[in-house]
Amino acid sequence: MNLLKKILCGIDLMNEWLGKIFSFLAVILTLLVVYDVCARYFFERPTIWGLEMSCIILTWITFLGGGYAFLHGGQVKVDFLYQKWSPRTKSAIDLFTYIFFFSFCLILVWYGGEVAWESIKDSRVSTSAWAPPLWPSQIMVPIGGLLIGLQGLAKWIRDFSTAWTGQNAFPSKVVSGEGGLFDKRKE
Repeated sequence: MNLLKKILCGIDLMNEWLGKIFSFLAVILTLLVVYDVCARYFFERPTIWGLEMSCIILTWITFLGGGYAFLHGGQVKVDFLYQKWSPRTKSAIDLFTYIFFFSFCLILVWYGGEVAWESIKDSRVSTSAWAPPLWPSQIMVPIGGLLIGLQGLAKWIRDFSTAWTGQNAFPSKVVSGEGGLFDKRKE
């Protein structure tokens, strides 16, 4: 039981820190877009790499931040009924929806990994004038799928515990409740 708590805590902390570290890429992305717009419209000297580098950084932000967003309940939910249910009922319903969630993560890891591996193996590059290698952004798909899948596994274990016993035997040390806007962070 203690080992499982440590593993779940490790998954939470890994996604928490990856989310914090790679959130700084949003600042870099903003500066890059501002630079590219200024170069294009004020100096009439567009970059050949600005748009593509923005897309690469956005891919990194999206996939490396997926586990963080899931940890904090940042995914889009339609919960007008869900919010009225007891924690035990919510957990039981969530256990069913994990079939779709883990299928999605498996597709990201499996097919995203195949695409990234082919890009590495064949030294594929973009078709733009800059022609950067494709694998640095493509490898983020399976990595992101793995990160969000691990966070989903941690939540699945917590939901299973709640559905089975009525209480969460493995509470997160990073967020309280289900995460999201109204759950306060544990200090």
